[in-house]
Amino acid sequence: MLSRREFFVSSGAGVMLLTLGAPTLLPKALAASGALEVPVAPAPFIALADQLSGQIGVDRELVNIVHQKLQLTLPGLDTLVEQLLAALPEVSAVNAPADRLQLLASKAPDLKSLFLRVNTALYLGTVEDAEGVRECVAFESVAAYQAVSDFVEPPSYCTGSPNFWVNPPAYALQEDTERHA
Repeated sequence: MLSRREFFVSSGAGVMLLTLGAPTLLPKALAASGALEVPVAPAPFIALADQLSGQIGVDRELVNIVHQKLQLTLPGLDTLVEQLLAALPEVSAVNAPADRLQLLASKAPDLKSLFLRVNTALYLGTVEDAEGVRECVAFESVAAYQAVSDFVEPPSYCTGSPNFWVNPPAYALQEDTERHA
């Protein structure tokens, strides 16, 4: 059976997405073919992503895209990453999430921003640009989906089998329907 993604790409919609400016939503097959070149993130940023995702692990393409997008909105990103990596042991010793954020903000407001932005990107697959507009850069490869992928299907707008909406609803005999009929 052809998946929605395969159908989408094979129907030429992938080419249309390239022309519309949505290259980060294309499947890995097009990226692997050389149509999209995303520079590899530096080792400290990869280490930060690994630490923030814990045992879940994060797709390297997602890490590379997040790094590329964050460079545009966070000046001095590589320095901030090193500072955040150094602060993580102290931050992880704090139990309450609000206190963790307060500790990061007391060290430097940009550390708190980086922490929140990287976690949002890794777990939700969205990155905010300089104007505050969110861009979706990943879906199935995000850490939130990886954590539950064994028992929860990713959300979709098409919840039934293909063309399920054209079939009439199943008739269920309810109590007392015979008496009222």
